[in-house]
Amino acid sequence: MSHRFLTFVGLVAAMIAVVALSPVPGEREVARAYTPPRTSWGHPDLQGIWTSDGVAGVPIERPKEVLTEEDLAKRKREQELSQQVDRGANVVWNERELTRKPPRPPALVVDPPDGRIPVTREMQALVDAWGPTHYGIGIDSWEDLDLWDRCLTKGFPTVMLPMGYSNMYQILQTPDYVAILYEIIHDVRIIPLDGRPHGDQKIRQYWGDSRGRWEGDTLVVDVTNFSDKTFGTQQPAGSYRGGGQDLHIVERFTRVEADIIEYRARLEDPRAFTRPWTLFVPLVRDDSHMYEYACHEGNYGLKHILSAAFGRSKAAEEDAKKNR
Repeated sequence: MSHRFLTFVGLVAAMIAVVALSPVPGEREVARAYTPPRTSWGHPDLQGIWTSDGVAGVPIERPKEVLTEEDLAKRKREQELSQQVDRGANVVWNERELTRKPPRPPALVVDPPDGRIPVTREMQALVDAWGPTHYGIGIDSWEDLDLWDRCLTKGFPTVMLPMGYSNMYQILQTPDYVAILYEIIHDVRIIPLDGRPHGDQKIRQYWGDSRGRWEGDTLVVDVTNFSDKTFGTQQPAGSYRGGGQDLHIVERFTRVEADIIEYRARLEDPRAFTRPWTLFVPLVRDDSHMYEYACHEGNYGLKHILSAAFGRSKAAEEDAKKNR
């Protein structure tokens, strides 16, 4: 498995994938006639294996109607970076076709109405500066790579967005907890339902601190106490897609059909966003099975990423000497 390629596929899929499937923007559930099945203790039954593959390739944001010179320059830079990665890519990791497909919206951001993530100027500048290092370009150390490159975590809520592979989520329930196993990086999130308060704000976690409750047929999860390290120790731009320490997320899981869960997440972070925004991803039931995500920080991918980066730096230095 070429982890550099998988990182590239994941980045592209994430950056070209998420705005609203629902005609109703925001976080409120849509009125439905469907009544979900119940567990033996009476909660709506969300258990099973689900996937976001049904909207793979759907843009996160609606494209701008008018592109500025800055937009065009940024697009050109991104194309150049992707071409560099493509030269060493082995395209074998595409996901299978689903038998049940949800409607494909223009994007997955449902609020604001324009379908654009309301990023602050400060955060956008950090994201732009960080971009090349995500491709392994211009890095000096393993610390410059994000935590997905290092096989530690994909980060949250980025993991809920459809990527090039491993878009599977297994939900398990008890009367007091909901647990979600994520195929990618094999992270497990445990969500208490007993009304306990969030942990001390001094305790920061890559995936934040989750607390759940039921509102009718909807599982509502409040998530706080994030760490700034989700996208790497040198990249404070993590909260652009989730993970900044000021991030607050409210999730809603609503089973609207036998084989569809509507997932909504409302994100707010005063450092990263000018206002709260909401993404919406339909999860389709997939009763195949979860695969092992055999990835660890000492794997060959990290070694090869660093050796390639150092090789490029050495070649650039030699070219500079020749041209003096």
